Amino acid sequence: MDILNENLRLFTMSDPFTVIAFYYDEVMEKVDYEEWARYIRSLFQMAPLKPIRKVLDLAMGTGTLSILMQKMGFDVCGLDFSTGMLKVAQSKFKKTGYVPSLVKADFRDIPFKNSSFEGVFSTFDSLNNILDPLELERVFREVRRILKKGGAFVFDLNTEWSLKEEWDNKTRVEETTNTISIWKSRYINGISYLYFTLLVRESANSDLYKKVFTVFRERGYDPPEVRKLLKRSGFTKVFCFDHFTLNPGKSKNSRVTYLAF
Repeated sequence: MDILNENLRLFTMSDPFTVIAFYYDEVMEKVDYEEWARYIRSLFQMAPLKPIRKVLDLAMGTGTLSILMQKMGFDVCGLDFSTGMLKVAQSKFKKTGYVPSLVKADFRDIPFKNSSFEGVFSTFDSLNNILDPLELERVFREVRRILKKGGAFVFDLNTEWSLKEEWDNKTRVEETTNTISIWKSRYINGISYLYFTLLVRESANSDLYKKVFTVFRERGYDPPEVRKLLKRSGFTKVFCFDHFTLNPGKSKNSRVTYLAF
């Protein structure tokens, strides 16, 4: 069978994010979400509109950043298309006492009125999952529509160089208390395919594991293309930063963070 067709078949079998939702937080336990939250806050402060309080977490996942942003004083609404991720987020919110509002929706058709938010953020290369530049532009237009004038849009994207040079034909294995994850990447016709195998311990101290498998796809986007799409979508100012810094973002950075208003 043609490998690309097989990749597409595997991908459409189920929502890959819902497949791993219950295990996501443990797999990603090394991610410094607090640093990410501080970085987003610092970029929000650069926007003309002040203060920024009411914000949308676009592709919120399991809601860790939504909780941290709410602790910082933001009024957070979380949006995601994955039913599994939203269920995990809702459960987590109940345990923490922080309860941002949750919405299940497609990023290309955001169900809010014009000028509903002062800030929007999207993290961890979530928007790389949009494989068509015109579809990404549609998302940008929706974000521009729901932002108040002078409000900030902060998001990050993996570059094409990163997916092709740093990800392609790479395999890594990571282990946590209850999981072993195997990440294998292939770069085919401009799309990065991540074959993700997760072994989950069946019970504490058990040597038995159950296997979870899914496939993720990402398309890389570089600063010149992203700038063009943002400008066409109505944003007048666009800044590109090497991730977690204020240094200029370049096409050969692994991840570029954008600030647009």
